[in-house]
Amino acid sequence: MPELPEIETVKLQLLQVIKGAKVQSCKVLNPKTVQGDVNLIVGQFVVDVRRKAKVLLVDFSKNLTAAFHFKMTGQLVYITGNKRIVGGHPTEDFVGELPSKHTRLIIKFSKGDLYFNDQRLFGWVKVGLRSEIEKEKFLAKLGPEPFDITTSEFIKRISKSKRSIKLVLMDQEIISGVGNIYANDALWEAKINPQIPSHKLKEKQLGILLEKIKLVLKEGIKYGGATAADAKYIDLHGLGGHYQDHFRVYDRAGLKCLRNDGGIIKKFVLGGRGTYYCPECQT
Repeated sequence: MPELPEIETVKLQLLQVIKGAKVQSCKVLNPKTVQGDVNLIVGQFVVDVRRKAKVLLVDFSKNLTAAFHFKMTGQLVYITGNKRIVGGHPTEDFVGELPSKHTRLIIKFSKGDLYFNDQRLFGWVKVGLRSEIEKEKFLAKLGPEPFDITTSEFIKRISKSKRSIKLVLMDQEIISGVGNIYANDALWEAKINPQIPSHKLKEKQLGILLEKIKLVLKEGIKYGGATAADAKYIDLHGLGGHYQDHFRVYDRAGLKCLRNDGGIIKKFVLGGRGTYYCPECQT
């Protein structure tokens, strides 16, 4: 699933090329994916591109907004001439001819085309008045992002739960924007076992954890996010992110711990998600 750094990367890239662009037409290829009337944005201009947790928000004139939630396999591909900007789950659609069988929505701008693709049909697009989109249930329930929360508020939110710390970090209503990859790596940085119940962690540990979450998220943004392991066969020509070259524990099962403490990275399933840790330094 695309996480905060991946969505932040595509936000920053799209902002450079579609701000001020006029929508010429919209074509819905799968009505289950699109909510609201996309024709509302036809003839309107892009005034901003924002991100809230893992949701991308494109603001248009007349106080309209299109919200894109990528879920597991959603992606955006913007094509103008020979240039491509891509974001989301990396597949052959990043570099292949579009539209493809996975394309769910096409927005034609004055200078290029934006394609929303989704293999598994979990992602969605919602178009409407900005005030209505902001009140959309999923967005309204999101907790604060790690960059926008104080240490004391973070501790207060996290320490209330008896669930494992990794599951709490990934609960978007408690802290938004932290997904599986960055939760694994932040916990390794903080030397915390992902299975420890949140309420058993000391305030000092939680303070360190917040700083490590910020560290790995900033690094993820710096490297343009991560290209998933199942997309390594794709010749992305530099289009994919490179955080995967800096994984601490994620996707490193069976390899030596980077701390050289003699530990071998282990993998197990927690809450239905692959979880990685070092049994030597994350006790």
